[in-house]
Amino acid sequence: MRLLAILICLLMLPQAGLAGAWAREKGQFFISSGGNFLLSDGAQLPVHYDPTFYLEYGLTDLLTVGVDYHTADQGRIDTGFVFGRFPLGDPVGRDRLAASLGFGVRVDEFNPQENLVQGGLFWGRGYDAGWFAIDFTATRGDITGMFRAKADFTWGHNLSDRWTTTLQLQTGEGFSGDTYAKINPAVIFSINDNHRVSLGAVQALTGDEGSALKLNIWSTF
Repeated sequence: MRLLAILICLLMLPQAGLAGAWAREKGQFFISSGGNFLLSDGAQLPVHYDPTFYLEYGLTDLLTVGVDYHTADQGRIDTGFVFGRFPLGDPVGRDRLAASLGFGVRVDEFNPQENLVQGGLFWGRGYDAGWFAIDFTATRGDITGMFRAKADFTWGHNLSDRWTTTLQLQTGEGFSGDTYAKINPAVIFSINDNHRVSLGAVQALTGDEGSALKLNIWSTF
């Protein structure tokens, strides 16, 4: 968590976790943490333990700020950002569009620390009992000068007040220039209005095609 310490120093979506195109309410915190466990034999890339920490705060009705930390390449690379996200167009319509700008660092035990800038574009549509969202980001490092793109496609369906199902396809470009894709179905249980648990599976469609179970805990306050 060394990178996290560095960074700290430096319609809301019903039953969903990461808000994407939906703004966080003013004065509200959202925290998500988790990772993978029970990896299949030989699972290394693109599925590994992949611990994450994500925090959002509604600074104003139209500006959400936050911290995003994760590892990659078998836990060898720590990456994190501080970011701001804001709506584009109608902030209360059925279709939501938002953009983000973030600054961060990548720490790799075999290479120099690299400063990063990241731009994001997010689209989402809410339905009576669910939603569909596309989250796209592009990240550029000051050492490599390369842009690395990432796109997540998420479908969610609210089964009841307490139970939600989601299906996510994650795609992107890895650190070494390889492309990856993995699929993540999950079930979310609302313990109460402030705390939710997401349990699912993640299956790599590229690389070693490894798999794992995935656990995340979400809290709002």
